[in-house]
Amino acid sequence: MSRRFPSPERARRSDHMAAAALVAGALALGGITWLGSDARNVDHRVASQPISASDKTLAKAGEDNNDQQIPQQLHELWSAQTDSPDLVVDQGGVVLTADSKTTMVRGDSGEEVWHYDAPEKLCGVAANWEKTNLFLHGPKGCGQVVALDSSTGEYRHTRDMMASNTVALFQSRDSIGMLAPSRTELLRYDLVRTVEVGEKKTAVKPNKQKYLECTFTSALTRKELLATAQTCPDKDTKLVRLLKTKPEDSDVPEEFHEYEVPAGSELVGIGLDHAVIYVPGNGTRAKDEKDYKGSRFQILDKQGNFKQIPADPAPLLDPHKRQGELFSAQTADSAHAMSWFDGKRVVAFKPSTMEPRFQVEGAIGPAAPMGGRLLIPMQKGIGVVDWSNGALLRTIPVDRKGYTGPVTLRLAGDVLVEKRGKSVVALGRETR
Repeated sequence: MSRRFPSPERARRSDHMAAAALVAGALALGGITWLGSDARNVDHRVASQPISASDKTLAKAGEDNNDQQIPQQLHELWSAQTDSPDLVVDQGGVVLTADSKTTMVRGDSGEEVWHYDAPEKLCGVAANWEKTNLFLHGPKGCGQVVALDSSTGEYRHTRDMMASNTVALFQSRDSIGMLAPSRTELLRYDLVRTVEVGEKKTAVKPNKQKYLECTFTSALTRKELLATAQTCPDKDTKLVRLLKTKPEDSDVPEEFHEYEVPAGSELVGIGLDHAVIYVPGNGTRAKDEKDYKGSRFQILDKQGNFKQIPADPAPLLDPHKRQGELFSAQTADSAHAMSWFDGKRVVAFKPSTMEPRFQVEGAIGPAAPMGGRLLIPMQKGIGVVDWSNGALLRTIPVDRKGYTGPVTLRLAGDVLVEKRGKSVVALGRETR
């Protein structure tokens, strides 16, 4: 039971003294914990010149309904190496990783802003809430999380919890998710866990989790909806569950609805009330919505309804090439279109219904919203696409110096940043 303190106008001097003693005790305990931790072995340099508001201007203006800010020509400003599988940008900066070290650099110059190097191996990095969240592998798995201010590198939150040894990160504007074969969980802005699904690392409440024999393969979240996909033993189907992101008890999942869907299906899009799965089928496009053999999308809603729509075969979900690994959909989210890169094209979904609106062929990476348009990496450059109808308006030429692999594109302040394999390249209007 929580203690009730008197209101300020009734509080006595002894009440203030008692509250001060409680705070002092908490700080002392925190100091002892800190001194006994690995924090003293961390190489942590905060910014001497934090990223300024001007560095973030274009990123914040990315939803404007015009493309006057989109350049006609792009020049390489700087390049660097990273071993992160993801391209993480925030507040006009770009995150680079090397072994256990994380460095934030300025988007326009590539100069270091801050860095953080801990003894633990990095499990992943995710930017959200103007913070760069580092997931570190400690004795309890990938449950050591450090949230740093993206502009300054200063500490904001830390969390030490039991977690899986390998995780794939996914996120919405409200949550960061950790996906592992045995469990899925969401963290909110202060790193407090809001929901966990699957195997519990500490069985405080037994028999509160279902389908513990099933293996997670993909997950997506948006606002109040968490969608998970699982493969279960002795089943020729897959289980998709639509869950609440904020159940009454974080370790007792609450469902909107659950579905049995075709084997090989994965989550590729999510809205406020719908989730979209791609069904590989026989590898050829379904003829119509009644074709249950070809490749297709299925739109699942929280009430148990679903709609089926034909889809072109997706190279990233070719069942002959996949070996049951975790699948992380390469999606992009904007006010007007949510999109998925399937390995060959970008498919845009209508946010309200998650029905496909259009698709753009020839893509080599996911889309990035900017200035009322979608920017899509293509072999000859960056395509500028009208997000109302999918029309390719023009292509900004980019010389990738012989690189022909997949490209991830992000906006960092006034700069477009591409990840080409392990290389990160910043592109701007002029050479600095």
